[in-house]
Amino acid sequence: MPNSLNNSDAIKNQNNILKEMINGSWNGIGLIDLESNFKYINKAFSPIFGYTETELLSMSLLQLVLPKMKDLFLKLLAENEVNEYRNRMTLGCLRKDNVIVYLDIYIKRMTNKKMLVINANDITVDIAEKQLINQFIIQFHIDKDGNVTKASDAFYKLSGFSYEKLVYSSYAKLISSQTPKETIIDFVETIKRGKTWSGNIVINKADGEGVHVYITCKSVKNKYGDIVGHDAVMMDMTSEISFQKNKDILQEKLVDEEEKLSIMTETMRTVAHEWRQPLNIISLEAQGLAFELDFNENFDKEYVKGRLESISQSTEKLSNIINNFQSVTELKGSKKKRNIRDIFLDAIQISDLYEKEFVKEDHEESRTFRTYPKELASALSSILINAKEQVVKKTKGIIKIKTFEKNNQIICEVSNNGGQIPLDIIDKIFTPYFSTKDERNGVGLSLYTCKIIIELHLKGKIEVENFDDEWVMFRISLPIGALEE
Repeated sequence: MPNSLNNSDAIKNQNNILKEMINGSWNGIGLIDLESNFKYINKAFSPIFGYTETELLSMSLLQLVLPKMKDLFLKLLAENEVNEYRNRMTLGCLRKDNVIVYLDIYIKRMTNKKMLVINANDITVDIAEKQLINQFIIQFHIDKDGNVTKASDAFYKLSGFSYEKLVYSSYAKLISSQTPKETIIDFVETIKRGKTWSGNIVINKADGEGVHVYITCKSVKNKYGDIVGHDAVMMDMTSEISFQKNKDILQEKLVDEEEKLSIMTETMRTVAHEWRQPLNIISLEAQGLAFELDFNENFDKEYVKGRLESISQSTEKLSNIINNFQSVTELKGSKKKRNIRDIFLDAIQISDLYEKEFVKEDHEESRTFRTYPKELASALSSILINAKEQVVKKTKGIIKIKTFEKNNQIICEVSNNGGQIPLDIIDKIFTPYFSTKDERNGVGLSLYTCKIIIELHLKGKIEVENFDDEWVMFRISLPIGALEE
């Protein structure tokens, strides 16, 4: 009898120890029947659900499960009856305060087959993190064959692909042809070797557009060290690329405005200089007339008439100066898409060089571009006319015209062997009113006008250089796309 009492006390003691261990667990541990009614719960269940222990023992777990997950939970209970290894799931439940809590639950059917042991681990924080990752981290997973097996919601949002269009398709279709070939080759070869690759690529969107991303792709291995796939995480670089592009455009516009201001300042300085002489003449003539009116009662009408004619001529000269510079600084034509070869054809006709044997043309294949065709043809004709005036003095004079495309620019080279430009004046030939001709043949505005049209209005560049013994070359660079805006 004493031995029986001792055994009973020992068992009771062990049960108490076991209860303390269960109640001390951070996980919710309890017993539920086949309808999920709580039959026993430890103390951890109360803070998990926000109900008292008494309240929970009068409820079923199914009552707390989110509506969208009830069927999945009942399915697990049914499957566990025939397969004890179907015993785990993530369950979303509603606390007493209407806050959602996520539990990682395990169930184990007892030997009497009427009760189940349940172990619930609160993973709400982990689920929240996963939801945040899914929502905001742009990523996808590919298997060892290179097929996309899953992607985050953030990637679907960025790319515009649906689950059906993306999953089980090759990741290769996601890499845009805008990505440099050497980058694609390096990316593919690196991940094939099981190494991590990071860098900038362009991802294809569902609508065919490309999006710039910075991507890191690393291999995923099983417990034996075999590569079973790759995880790719990326950052949308669209804003950064756009910012840099806008920054470059703004910088380019600032440079253009500085160049424009410099050209306009030089123009106004020249205009002021050219105005001084006729204005001085007008002033002197006007003073002379005023003197005659004040001190000579019998002034000569022919004298007055001559003075007025002088004033009229000076006024006309002022008007011509204004018209000359207005034609330079204000283009009245419209932008059109043209090929440089066709524009040179117009320039050759303007220069009266059509079918001249000493004109040699070499036009390589180049794209059409938007420009002011009439104004550009006029500028080119100024160079051709100057070249013609030099080569006709030679017995074997030649004008060479060459055009080609390089680095997204149209390049025009006009060369002639009519003699080099003296080094002391080569830097002055684009200056307004500078001319090597006498006044009967030119006023020194043609090459200045050419420079203004090309550099101010067409955003290009014009240069001149001597080479060989007798040759001079004018080189014009015109950026393709500069006039698209």
